[in-house]
Amino acid sequence: MMSKREEEVLQVLNKTISSGSKPTAQSVARELGWKKQDVHRCLNILEKKGEIVSYSKNVLGFEKRMIGVKRR
Repeated sequence: MMSKREEEVLQVLNKTISSGSKPTAQSVARELGWKKQDVHRCLNILEKKGEIVSYSKNVLGFEKRMIGVKRR
């Protein structure tokens, strides 16, 4: 069972991916008006539940957490 916060994050992720963009923890935080560490905490929970996968990527010299939603 997912919490309301987890559902909110998944909605933003799906919306971002559907628009052809690649979501990052920072972009999700900005979209929801949350602190980045709160998004990371929620992403960690979603990853443990198998709802998403994440990986780190260097973008213009900055380490970014990239997120993918598992399709079912």
